Amino acid sequence: MKHLLKAFILLFVSGTAAAQTKTTVAPAEFEKGLQTKGVQLLDVRRPEEFKEGHIKGAILANWQDEKQFQEQAAKLDKSKPVYVYCLAGVRGDKAASWLVKNGFTSVINLEDGIKAWKEAGKPTVAEH
Repeated sequence: MKHLLKAFILLFVSGTAAAQTKTTVAPAEFEKGLQTKGVQLLDVRRPEEFKEGHIKGAILANWQDEKQFQEQAAKLDKSKPVYVYCLAGVRGDKAASWLVKNGFTSVINLEDGIKAWKEAGKPTVAEH
């Protein structure tokens, strides 16, 4: 019975880990995914970068401010997809990894960040 319980726990833990994914996609696929109902969008750049131009509907979660990032992440639904981006992809990838490690089931990072988004002619909004 003791071995059966251990096997069940191992199976449960490995099944849970397999359900958590992090994917990096190009701007066109990222944009398409944003059309899905219930998607959560995080901009993990600094506030001044966010104000210069961000993807409509994005929530600022500054990766370089650990407390602020974790506060914003705590407001998200771990069971719904989270789309993440930064300037060039590095911070977004790190933030996506953190989210998966902390129980988010589906995290999608924008390949090469908002630079690639803009180069692909995708829209942004700026705050003045």
